[in-house]
Amino acid sequence: MQEFVELIQAAFFGKENNQRSQAEQQLVNLKHQLPNEFFQNCSSVFISTQLDSQTRVAAGTLLQRCISYEQGWLTIGLDVKRKIKDELLSQLISSDQNIKKSAASCLSGICAIELPRQEWPEIISILVQNTRHESIEIKKAATITLGYICEALKNQKQSIDKTESEKVLYGICMGLQGEKQIRLISIRALKDSLQFMDQVLIQQQVRDHVTKLLVESAISQDSEIRLAALECLIDYTKSIFDYLEQYITVLWSCTQESIFHKDFAIVTMEIWQSIASEINERQTVSNRTNLGFRKTQKEALQLVAQQLIQAVLQNLLISDEDEEDDEEQGIQEAAYKAASSISEALGNICYQLYLRFVENTLQSQEWQNRKASLLAFSSMVETADVLELFQFSNSAIGEFIKKLADSHKQVKYAAGRVITRIAENYPLVILKHQFADDYINQFSQFLQGNNKLTKYLLWTLVNLTEAFRDDTNNQFCKYYDFLITQFATVIGRQDFQDGSLLDIAWVGIINCLQCIKEPQTIKKYLSAFGQQMVAVYSQIGWQKEANISGLLSAIHICFLRLVVLGDQCDIQLMNNFYSLIVDYFKKIQTVTQDGFYAISAIAQYSKINFKSLLDDFMQNYLEIGLQKKLEIETFKGAILCLADIARSLQFKEFSKYLKILEYLIACVNDSQVNRVAKIALFICIADIVLIAEHEAEPYFQAIWQLVKSGFTASIYFTQNKDMAQLEYYENLNDALLNCYLCMLHAYNLNKIPYIPLYQTIPDFCMFIQATSDKSLTPTVEYIRLSVTCLLDCVSYYKQVQGQENMSQKLLTSPLLISLLDMLKQYSNQSENQQLIMLANDLFKSFQLPQYLN
Repeated sequence: MQEFVELIQAAFFGKENNQRSQAEQQLVNLKHQLPNEFFQNCSSVFISTQLDSQTRVAAGTLLQRCISYEQGWLTIGLDVKRKIKDELLSQLISSDQNIKKSAASCLSGICAIELPRQEWPEIISILVQNTRHESIEIKKAATITLGYICEALKNQKQSIDKTESEKVLYGICMGLQGEKQIRLISIRALKDSLQFMDQVLIQQQVRDHVTKLLVESAISQDSEIRLAALECLIDYTKSIFDYLEQYITVLWSCTQESIFHKDFAIVTMEIWQSIASEINERQTVSNRTNLGFRKTQKEALQLVAQQLIQAVLQNLLISDEDEEDDEEQGIQEAAYKAASSISEALGNICYQLYLRFVENTLQSQEWQNRKASLLAFSSMVETADVLELFQFSNSAIGEFIKKLADSHKQVKYAAGRVITRIAENYPLVILKHQFADDYINQFSQFLQGNNKLTKYLLWTLVNLTEAFRDDTNNQFCKYYDFLITQFATVIGRQDFQDGSLLDIAWVGIINCLQCIKEPQTIKKYLSAFGQQMVAVYSQIGWQKEANISGLLSAIHICFLRLVVLGDQCDIQLMNNFYSLIVDYFKKIQTVTQDGFYAISAIAQYSKINFKSLLDDFMQNYLEIGLQKKLEIETFKGAILCLADIARSLQFKEFSKYLKILEYLIACVNDSQVNRVAKIALFICIADIVLIAEHEAEPYFQAIWQLVKSGFTASIYFTQNKDMAQLEYYENLNDALLNCYLCMLHAYNLNKIPYIPLYQTIPDFCMFIQATSDKSLTPTVEYIRLSVTCLLDCVSYYKQVQGQENMSQKLLTSPLLISLLDMLKQYSNQSENQQLIMLANDLFKSFQLPQYLN
């Protein structure tokens, strides 16, 4: 035992690095070789009153780490577990506060592992019972432990069943009525427990009681308790959001004083910003899925809107004279964010309040008022799109521009901010203004500076270029060359501290290039970029890196633009720029994502002519990129470049490289390959299969197993609904669906049914059923692609002898009918109309009534 104590002391407190490292390694070896003995020794040292507190806490820290790390707790026997639990529980009433907290931390780690597995259920009952104990120390210890358990469950994203959740909440509520320290711990515990309280808080009686206790803390005269309760309300209001109308006036009552208090204003406005943001997010989901949106929450917010908005606008007036950053994380910035979210949530209900504030403060003698006026309007503009605001922007833009020359720098910055937002949301206010040329010239002059205003006005011009894409009449083409020149002056400057402004300027150039309609103009810029690519090698550091990235992106866009404009392949242009990119690879002695994207665009432009470069590129450059599996961006760039090349060539030119499918399939199965890169791999495999058609048949089973595994992973996600991974699974689903569609088209060449693929349809339907559920907010594009695949299945396989009924069953299945119903809601889109017509034709071919007349 003494030897173990000495090991802990050496590992935690040894003066020499070697001494600590050796002791740590010995402890690791003990843990792996004799886990029961190791855990028991940790616990024995921890509870030993013969040892000093420092050593005991170190033993507790080691125990806590080993319990949680790789769930080491699961490696030891039941008898040892029981003994350690009892020993830890005994330390919850220790007079040493550090020992008490360490014991609670260890117990929480055990609970985070065992409670979700329905093990050790009695612990919650024990702790909850002790929250009512006569002894203040026992009561405090129980509350601390409950709090740590909630925190551990939250950190490990674990849940417990409803019965245990109710017990935990009861214990927390007891603590919310206790003395200060217990109350603070209970508020934190409530905040951490909300992720597994959904089923408990649907009970109104419970919800009313918890809200009452939290509101009482939110108006406490004790500043620590009040602040903690207000912070908790940010998350709590999300948990009770579906019942918001029942509590909105109570929430306003308990926050209306705090919103004006300098110590509580920020967190209070975050509560209301959070409520408004939740309304906005649900409205966005509704718009995206056509699910419908419960307006009760919005109507609830309207009940307190006038007082709330006035308070938020009042806080916009609070500004620090010496504050260098115009976007400081203070009261004013919190007010700005809240004003933005509330404006978006309530729309024209609140605009008049905002506009009246703007009009009353814009010409004020006080610089704080002028700044607040600009911020108030900016908060509206970036979240709304209505005629009223467009008209006000049109009439006020001149005044806003005048404020760029204000006597106070913070007003200038605020003016830049609002002009940027107007350019982003209402670009035509500037572009169609009678003084548009003058305004754009004025903005350009600020590009010579080197401060926040330069950044704002640079973004203003870039935002204007975004509007050029919608310029079908080419009415803004007079600005293209001028703005590209202005952006180029920014890129050529030597006095910036980093590449952020250069990156923004390159975005502006690329936006302009995407709007040019004359191939010769594009080629003129390509020539200039080629020359600059050579010259930029003399630059150093971040400037060189930013400009090479920008140049390669610009070259990429230019060649894609030539494709869109239908320009015939210029062989010399193809060769020159291919040589330029590979020379760059040679100079840096490696390959890059931007370089691959430029090559992919050259291939798309060159089409069949790229065959003369194919061998050199595949063997000397792409192969290097495909080996960089751990460099995610480069690897992904290489994969997508390969996909574009495959699509650009005919199969006979690409056929010698068909075996690359083996490597791509192996990469998908490689656990070291990043999951985002695997999405790119699915895209690439699909494109190669599509051009290879029946030649890819030897790879069918291997590819299908990959796709089927993807289906399984995605279905598992839908069942667990881990929203943190939603974006990834949406992208994966798109890639899987595209891959399956390509397989359908490739393997059913000339509409001759390919039976092995026919046998996969049930698995495919299960995948579509799971991933098209409305609760997952599938996009219209995803529904359209799903319907396309299902109709293709019906079309291809109705010819399979003896299986006509199966095709008819698929055509009339609730799955396909529900998807068609969803598409019908967007029948104004031509692609959707075509699919509905195809469905009707298939219904007719089976002599069934049309789906939709």
